[in-house]
Amino acid sequence: MTFKSIGRPLMIGKTLAHYEILAKIGQGGMGEVYRARDLQLDRYVALKLLPEVWSDDSSRLSRFEREAKVLASLNHPHIAAVYGFHKENDVYFIVMELLEGETLASSIVDEGLSPAQLLEIGIPFTEAIAFAHGKGVIHRDLKPSNVMFDASGRIRVLDFGVAGLRQAESNIETAPTLDALTAVGEIVGTVGYMAPEQLEGHTVDVRTDVFSIGVVLYELATGKRPFRANSTAGLISAILQGEFAPLTEIRPDLPADLARVVRRCLEKKAERRIQTVTDVRNELEDIQAGICTDEPSRTVRVPMSSWSPTEHRMVITTEHVRRLSTQIPLMISDSMTYLDNELDSDVLVVYLHGIGGDQGEFEEVLRKTPFRAIAPSLFGFGQASRMRPSLPFTDHNRLVAILVEEVSRRVRSRLLVLVGHSSGADQMLRITGSEMRERIRPDGLILMGPTVRPGPGFVSGPFSALTDDPDDILDSIQRVAATAKDLDTWLIIHDYLVRAFGKFGTDTGALRKFAQDLIAVYEDDEFFELFRMTTERVPHFRCVFSSDEQDDADYALKLHISDNVLGDRYSEEMIVMESAGHVQLIGESVLLPYVEEIVQRAGA
Repeated sequence: MTFKSIGRPLMIGKTLAHYEILAKIGQGGMGEVYRARDLQLDRYVALKLLPEVWSDDSSRLSRFEREAKVLASLNHPHIAAVYGFHKENDVYFIVMELLEGETLASSIVDEGLSPAQLLEIGIPFTEAIAFAHGKGVIHRDLKPSNVMFDASGRIRVLDFGVAGLRQAESNIETAPTLDALTAVGEIVGTVGYMAPEQLEGHTVDVRTDVFSIGVVLYELATGKRPFRANSTAGLISAILQGEFAPLTEIRPDLPADLARVVRRCLEKKAERRIQTVTDVRNELEDIQAGICTDEPSRTVRVPMSSWSPTEHRMVITTEHVRRLSTQIPLMISDSMTYLDNELDSDVLVVYLHGIGGDQGEFEEVLRKTPFRAIAPSLFGFGQASRMRPSLPFTDHNRLVAILVEEVSRRVRSRLLVLVGHSSGADQMLRITGSEMRERIRPDGLILMGPTVRPGPGFVSGPFSALTDDPDDILDSIQRVAATAKDLDTWLIIHDYLVRAFGKFGTDTGALRKFAQDLIAVYEDDEFFELFRMTTERVPHFRCVFSSDEQDDADYALKLHISDNVLGDRYSEEMIVMESAGHVQLIGESVLLPYVEEIVQRAGA
């Protein structure tokens, strides 16, 4: 049997549909993979160009197009997204999320992982596969190189697009491909994770993935695969007929139940294996709950109202400054501060303050948040900031994104929820939909009182006109205070103004620059473009408007009714009205129910 070459003329620099191809990042039997830029949504993606041999088989292409739609529905925090399937100039390609980080292969060490480390990887790994099985999708190619740690340190399973190609229609497709049996390196790696029925060309089902999971867990525990040989033929023979060394012999320190689960995953007869990946995950969770280690517990403790969050610092490095458009050498070795409630939880919630505010706005909320939570101050906006440079709005966004990325990686969060109030909501929307979007991928986003329409706001307007003249400052303060509709609101605004101008005094350049940029960046209907991008990237999204912002909510919804400005992924639950005023949206009684709902929906 002959195969048509999958090679193509040089694609780099060309455009397919609205995707500009930038670089080739891989190739295998199922096609070539390229890094590309989505010119419509201004984001980076991965394109998998299918082999040219496929263009001659209309039934196979039709089947795969149907499968691609199913794969695109796999919206799960531990699964890399498949955005769609396209044809352009007789080239068929899949559009996928571009992930840049280390694969699970980087975690394989000769001595094996500790039980706690293995379970922290194994549980989200199996959660993702169980979710896919619930959607009718079997992966069929599970191996460490198809599992990645994203920028936040979260496990992400890749290449479900390849999985959809391997239906049990013929021995050609269910047996190892010609590339898989004759090449070196990836080949043996791929065959080394295949179940016996897959190697023999029999029908595969969810239990095929169970076997592959067993191989991956065994390798993480011992640093070696259970079946090994010097040739591909020998490896196939070992999987079909050979035995493997029990985990208890190699790692007597591992829990006996963990060795039992791995052994049952690796049964040669599918009917003798653990029958579903959900059962594997449940077993791993039970083991995790029963073991005691010297590593920090990941269980949530309930915060006490008398307990205060701790202030931490992120030191600004030369590399941080290099990422900014305004590079100020004196910033190096200075720091951004943030409050941290330091709860033992694998959920991380990040709260960002409004214009002129700081981390202190969320101190009470941090006390009451039942998950790990931090609240940063913008650089130069903290109460004790050493310098207050007039940074552009985009640079503030970059620094916030860097801090979130570094904290999330350090605490090894499983779920990430971003929350912003007022201009903090505008920043979080831009970070998620534009700035640093390839480095941070939250599971949930909550915007409390964001800017919808262009033009000065009731705070950004007066602040954008600030000068160093004390009379002008007083006039701006009076204009903001005049927006209060009742005594409670006036007291909240008064406290906010005391905090803001108690630290800035007459040195208002940083505050003025931020306000001016905030007004300038929201030209035309940019809010709606960012909203649409966010609905494609963030699984759980809430946009909450106060009673002061009824007109903004009505404006957005009326435009959506007439022009679909919120996009096809918009759902009615995404826009919510609250009876509280704008400045009261960050009270724990208003804010925390949204945080807890999002975390619950995201699968905490």
